[in-house]
Amino acid sequence: MTQLLWRSGRPLYGQANSAGFTLIEGLIVVVIAGLMAAIAAPSWFGFVQQRKINATQDMVYQALRATQSDAMQQRHDRRFSIRDRNGRIEWASHPETTLSSQAVAWTPLVDGVVFADLDNTMINSGGTYYVKFDMYGNVKARVSTVTFSMGGNQQTHRCVVVSTMIGAMRKGKGHTQANSNDRFCY
Repeated sequence: MTQLLWRSGRPLYGQANSAGFTLIEGLIVVVIAGLMAAIAAPSWFGFVQQRKINATQDMVYQALRATQSDAMQQRHDRRFSIRDRNGRIEWASHPETTLSSQAVAWTPLVDGVVFADLDNTMINSGGTYYVKFDMYGNVKARVSTVTFSMGGNQQTHRCVVVSTMIGAMRKGKGHTQANSNDRFCY
């Protein structure tokens, strides 16, 4: 009977040999893939935000350390300045005698990161925050904190704290409750 239906490897009487997927099967695969993407997208977005804010915190911490080190090596007072320029945060290290507005070597930070609405205690002059180091690496004026955010959520806050007059620094992260100093980033 098989010999009657098949001749030279092709079916007789208009019978077709089906291969591949039906339209319904293809739609099911597309719907499942879409659901998986919808479930994973918020986690991925949060991961990307955390990477950006952590990278910004690391860059500012290293820049503050470099400014402090430069002050000690060059034996003169230096200033670390940071500002928001057209929605992008940038920093500069320059001699204390040079005003922030005259500094030429501004380095941009990660896109999308902004100053947080709270816990910024660096001296502010004309929209530029700064901290001064003397030739021994000590902080001149006062202890300072600069805090960054990826939006209004306090959990994405990251800060760098110049915590003592001798220039000790540390990194902190945002919390939902304030500490004893009424700071949310510690």
